Amino acid sequence: MNSSKFNDIIQKATNPLSGSIPSIKTYKLSVKKRFEGLTILDFYTKAMPHITRDIWQEKIESGKIKLKNKNVSIDKIVKAGEITQHISEPLIEPNVNTNIELIEWNNDFIVLNKPAPLPLHPGGRFDKNSLTEILKIAFPNESFKIVHRIDANTTGLVVIAKNSRTATEIINQFKDQTIQKEYLVLAEGLIEKNDFILNNDISKEITASGGREISDHGKNASTKIKVLKKLPKINQTLLSVVPHSGRTNQIRIHLANMGHPIIGDIGYKDPAYFKNNPLTYTDDCLYLHAWKLAFFYKNKKRSFTAKLPAKFSDYRF
Repeated sequence: MNSSKFNDIIQKATNPLSGSIPSIKTYKLSVKKRFEGLTILDFYTKAMPHITRDIWQEKIESGKIKLKNKNVSIDKIVKAGEITQHISEPLIEPNVNTNIELIEWNNDFIVLNKPAPLPLHPGGRFDKNSLTEILKIAFPNESFKIVHRIDANTTGLVVIAKNSRTATEIINQFKDQTIQKEYLVLAEGLIEKNDFILNNDISKEITASGGREISDHGKNASTKIKVLKKLPKINQTLLSVVPHSGRTNQIRIHLANMGHPIIGDIGYKDPAYFKNNPLTYTDDCLYLHAWKLAFFYKNKKRSFTAKLPAKFSDYRF
């Protein structure tokens, strides 16, 4: 598969975007053991705290929340393992960037340069307007398996396996932290140190606003930072960032915690904003690019580099 043919197929699959057509969606939510014995209203309020209790009550009373596909009262007691259904209003998904670049296509995996905004998986306000769903439409005979995470507003390298064996091999390399990853980041402020490591544990639980935070009781997270260029005229610093662990939002959280949030990262920059506004995918330009990636395939090291998006074109280093 060459890049020209790939681009043609993607263009046909996304014109128009499937998520641009209004649709009603049903979101399933399983009752975890810790929620057993709660009313269904308390369950939804605690499981999804970024939505108010009053809204959940309205949804239950209007039949938008069901248990075993049946309407329930707000005081219905839930049991561990039960599956609830949340029926949405007719939705049109937000637009996404579909300028997906093919870097590698072989019998076992593909490597893409993902644009932004474009989420990997369905979730929240996004379902069909996600990379996995676009690929399903574009290549219905393939069985793609995404083997790692990258934020919707992060650009850059994504590795996708084409079979279970390759998926397992690459996932194990991510788990063993033998995958080499490097990100290009533009951060606020002038960072004095030129080469250093941040070690701050990150919370296991999701906060009420949908993100994570620094926590003494969290999971270990280590991030290596190298200054590539200081930009005093605009009070910004261009960085090479290598995460030594793979925590969700790790780079964003670590840089914001040291007072140098990523340009365009409103959520982690401003705690007040973060508290009152659930994390969403927006069109805001996040200056975080998955730049380089290397892993072993058939006993050989394979290295990939994603060309820089236009937003980095003004920064030479």
